[in-house]
Amino acid sequence: MRPQVVMPARDPGTGPHRHGRVGWQHLAFAVDSRGDVDRMHRIATDAGWTVVREPKEYPRFTDRYYASFVEDDNGIRIEFMHNPPRESD
Repeated sequence: MRPQVVMPARDPGTGPHRHGRVGWQHLAFAVDSRGDVDRMHRIATDAGWTVVREPKEYPRFTDRYYASFVEDDNGIRIEFMHNPPRESD
């Protein structure tokens, strides 16, 4: 599948959205690998999106959680994350 970045439509004069206010704030995409997180992060930043957090581990969520966060020019925060299931013993 070829990745596509979708830009939300909004009415003229109604944006950009400010994080923490009512409305669209955060959309997360689960991907198949850490490499996919890195790749999607690169695609978004190459398209001009703002880096909120570089790809890294987030142990406060789980010991396997790896994600990056970017914002589009409307202020919508996008997360690319990989959180594989825990290996069974």
